Amino acid sequence: MLNQLKKRLSLAILWYFRALARIKIKKVQPQIIGITGSAGKTSTRNAITAIFKEFRQIKVSHKANSESGIPLNILGLTISTYQPQEWLLLLLKAPFALLLNREKYDTYIVEMGIDSPYPPKNMEYLLSIVQPHTGVILNAMPVHSEPFDQLVQTTNAEQRIKEISELIAKEKGKLILNLPKKGLAVLNADDKNIMQLAPKTKAKVITFGASAKADMRLAAYQVSLEGTRFSFRFQDQKTTLDFPGQALSKHFASSFAAALATAVGHKIPLKEAAQALEKNFRLPPGRSSLLPAKNGAFILDSSYNASAQPMLDSLELLREIAPGRKFAILGDMRELGEETKAEHEKVAHKAAEICDAIVLVGPAMQLYALPLLRKAGKEVSWFVNPALAAEHFQDKLAKDDVILIKGSQNTLMLEIAVERLMLNPQDADVLLCRRGAYWDKKRWEIITAQQL
Repeated sequence: MLNQLKKRLSLAILWYFRALARIKIKKVQPQIIGITGSAGKTSTRNAITAIFKEFRQIKVSHKANSESGIPLNILGLTISTYQPQEWLLLLLKAPFALLLNREKYDTYIVEMGIDSPYPPKNMEYLLSIVQPHTGVILNAMPVHSEPFDQLVQTTNAEQRIKEISELIAKEKGKLILNLPKKGLAVLNADDKNIMQLAPKTKAKVITFGASAKADMRLAAYQVSLEGTRFSFRFQDQKTTLDFPGQALSKHFASSFAAALATAVGHKIPLKEAAQALEKNFRLPPGRSSLLPAKNGAFILDSSYNASAQPMLDSLELLREIAPGRKFAILGDMRELGEETKAEHEKVAHKAAEICDAIVLVGPAMQLYALPLLRKAGKEVSWFVNPALAAEHFQDKLAKDDVILIKGSQNTLMLEIAVERLMLNPQDADVLLCRRGAYWDKKRWEIITAQQL
């Protein structure tokens, strides 16, 4: 009974914020660019933002991609502690935000993340808040897939992944099925589940990817500790993006291609879009940042979050940029449901192929990856605590070593390990993810709880 009451109260609060946000959007009447996918949403949002800020008056859904985050962002409100008293304060502030917030913009760039086929965490609910004119779909993979598990009957692991990916694509695909006739659908040509949606949208379609059939196609990719270069082709045009001092894995090509495709779909010349992207794009903390470590080594900091394909991509990046030994601290990938075992084993095989030594953190890595790495004869350890994982490498790092640090955020927070291994830990609040008193408390709770 109590749980039902809480659920009804939560839905009532969400409907309240949604109603006010819809009024705000109706008042401003911006062009809305909606971005969804299983991985790469934030990078793509940032890439689109980097371009459009030079040509439009924009608003961006920073740290807001959910049923609660999007309406709060539209109203100009933020939440930090998620405590009941803060929600109450926001309930009181919301009408005043609607009346007094005179923020002006002609384009709203919004991440649209889904965790379920059911409201309020599905695409249909998000589309009841905002109705994009442009829909960007990056991919459909078994990430945050637990709520989809019950819809699949087969026990075959490969078939389950296939069916769940199809279900996720179908749910995310509602974004482009609801676009207006004069809208724009930007789709990943390399994802067959996404491309099956293309004939079903009324909007104009532009594709991107590595496929020869893609409209915006990756032509070349180079990366080292000095920087990264991407080259793209669109029709008879070619453009190059240079990011000196940034080690970007190949999966960023998808985000950049999607952003450039969105730009040309909005009649921004390709050359000018590429110049804006080079000028303005910077990695958010914890998403493949390259940081100086102790003893002349480097940290490839991807501690913000993790799913299987970005984890594999980061390991490939480690292989490409490391002039010396290759180390990794790898944490659990969460919310994978029935695919948890298969996806962790896949990462373990890749780590065994690339890394000289590996440290694992989290129960799933202990259960599924540790036995495989030991069987492969790798130098591998497991720790319950990210601080202990860092301590393991304190005296091992040497000049030109590179250590990848990547894992999901819930109960892991591997930025703890990054901070303890970086050359200048005093810069943590500027360079690392999840800063502030709230996250400091969470990190302290993780360390102290796991030391008991």
